[in-house]
Amino acid sequence: MRLINHKGGRMGILLVSGNMYEIISAYELPKVNFYNTSTLMLEDTAAYLDTVPRAYEAVVIMDDALSSRHDQNVSRLSELLQKLTPIRGESPVPVVLLTRDLQWKKECSGLTAQYPNLHLELHPYARPTVSLIQELLRRYSRRQPPSPSSWFRQTTGKAEAPRPSATETQQDAQAASSKKPSFLDRLRSKPKAESKRTATDSMDKAFERVSRGMSRVVAMTGHRGSGVTSSLVNVASEASKRGLSVMMIDLDIDYRTTNLYFNRFHEQTQRDEAMNASLIRTLARPQDHMITACHLKDELWLTSLGYSFQDRLLFGQYVNAGKLISLLSVLRSRFNLILIDMPMNVLGSFQEALIHIDTVGLCASNNIYSVITTLRNMEAALDKESIAYLNAKSKLLVTRYNDRSRFQNELFTPETVSKVMTSGLLDTFMYEVKVAGYVPYTEQFDAQIESDLPIVFSSRDHEQAYGNILLRLMEGTK
Repeated sequence: MRLINHKGGRMGILLVSGNMYEIISAYELPKVNFYNTSTLMLEDTAAYLDTVPRAYEAVVIMDDALSSRHDQNVSRLSELLQKLTPIRGESPVPVVLLTRDLQWKKECSGLTAQYPNLHLELHPYARPTVSLIQELLRRYSRRQPPSPSSWFRQTTGKAEAPRPSATETQQDAQAASSKKPSFLDRLRSKPKAESKRTATDSMDKAFERVSRGMSRVVAMTGHRGSGVTSSLVNVASEASKRGLSVMMIDLDIDYRTTNLYFNRFHEQTQRDEAMNASLIRTLARPQDHMITACHLKDELWLTSLGYSFQDRLLFGQYVNAGKLISLLSVLRSRFNLILIDMPMNVLGSFQEALIHIDTVGLCASNNIYSVITTLRNMEAALDKESIAYLNAKSKLLVTRYNDRSRFQNELFTPETVSKVMTSGLLDTFMYEVKVAGYVPYTEQFDAQIESDLPIVFSSRDHEQAYGNILLRLMEGTK
């Protein structure tokens, strides 16, 4: 790990955040510099400090840098604090622990008596939000004394956000009036800050031929782990970037993974109980979808459920094929593209709605396990008539494409995946399935779920891949 000497002699924040470092260091954070230039775990931090000058402004530790054993983490934090004990005449270096684990309240109450430079910042989120990280890093990078409150207060037993001061409120209002917020603006990487990513020029003509008066309903399905949600999110983002109006419907009420891809929605569900039940309310009153769904950016919308919504009675009453059919009939008059997240086991509960879906994006990887699992899930979830409908409406999306994968000593190409899938392994799924495209697998692909930035915005290869897939899914629309 090499040392950064930042402008103006400022050495920056020592960020101990594990794999989250790559994501956070890509944020646009004015007036915040990072001391380290690669990932750092808590267990390695004390040894690392022996190799570098004490020129950092603060040490910020996050959950991703901790091990699974709490006792080890406490011991390593104590070792780090002891190493950072100021020598006579030195200013103490703030050590900030940003965590959602309430166990640390008890541990830190004892440690802070001995080490007053330790500051605990608790938050109530599944992962810390962009704005939360931003505010904390700015605060400690200026060596300001920490606020006595944290993002998680024990008042009435519920998580409560701190009340901003009058000055902060005025500054926030000025910032909001000068720039319309969006989940992309919050997370655009530094190297690309000056040039906004636009649609690929070579595909512009093809998209110009797509009528803005059309409407298409596309369901994304496949076995668990086949890339159903990532495909939906990136196709939706590409369509929105191309100027199409898009509504995403997340019917995967068991996993609700769209919360992880769109932090804006997740944050709203934390604050607003009505948004927490967005999917239920949208299915119950389709005509109010502009109020009940979450507006993410431009013409990109999402209706899903927050993680804390657990009313099973309402699931049975509203999350069904009849309600979905009614919703689709309303949405067709408003959106160019309606994308539905429905893994194969979920699709089984909505078989009556298949006739109202124009195209099915069937997700599978180019390995025999994924092909067999897709067919077995299909046979278990659907009746024969529904499988025939699915066969007729499907276009294959080969996700996590491995260009070295082989089948019978030949490259396992997307076309081969389609041929094997319809070769008679399932006698009700034997008609040719066209290939919509394939998504190359890279390390970046897994990071997108933590970055709040779909990979279609950060990788030219994936922008091209999802652009081609979008065109194939919309074929026949003029």
